[in-house]
Amino acid sequence: MTEYKVILLLTLIYIASFAIFMLRQTGVLFAPTFGFRGGYVFLRSLPWLLISLLVVFIVVLEILVRHYSFAYRRPLLYSVAGIAFLVIAGGYAVAITSFHGRMFRSAERGELPLAGGFYREYGHQRFRNIHKGSVEEVFENKLTIKNRRDETLSVVMTPETYFPSGSDFSPGDLVVVFGDRDDHAVRASGIRKIDFDYDSDVRPMPRRR
Repeated sequence: MTEYKVILLLTLIYIASFAIFMLRQTGVLFAPTFGFRGGYVFLRSLPWLLISLLVVFIVVLEILVRHYSFAYRRPLLYSVAGIAFLVIAGGYAVAITSFHGRMFRSAERGELPLAGGFYREYGHQRFRNIHKGSVEEVFENKLTIKNRRDETLSVVMTPETYFPSGSDFSPGDLVVVFGDRDDHAVRASGIRKIDFDYDSDVRPMPRRR
């Protein structure tokens, strides 16, 4: 019975880490930094199917661990909160490694037969208001960025555009643009630079001496 609990816990951590990775991969994770409207878009764009799976599995795991005296003697809310904290903390720890980035790249190359479709479906989601890409060119009131789908977008900046991390952009910078898209043009309500992208951080394994 114990091995089933361990497997279930690892599954929960994997799902949580995958959800966090995909929120970052698509740029949704940064939407709340663009104010109230960004927060609304963030809630609307959450992977609710994955979140529902997490809730169901957490409930199942809670039922299983209630057989142990240390969990049985504690209020239900405490044990559920403890499991949720462990899952989220573990998921975050995995999400900030290059694990999912490697898996995602393998899926893009067609080298991940089982979970490849899963990664591609979530990783290539298109959102109306959130656009993540690498800066190609910088002009006075405009940027051009290239996204993961190899599309080039023209990002128009206005006096109302909000820059939560500053407006000093250079070619090669990774950015998340918040704004409405019309064909290949985006009128930016906000632009945020991302200092580090775990998806592209695929380091070679160190050689053993």
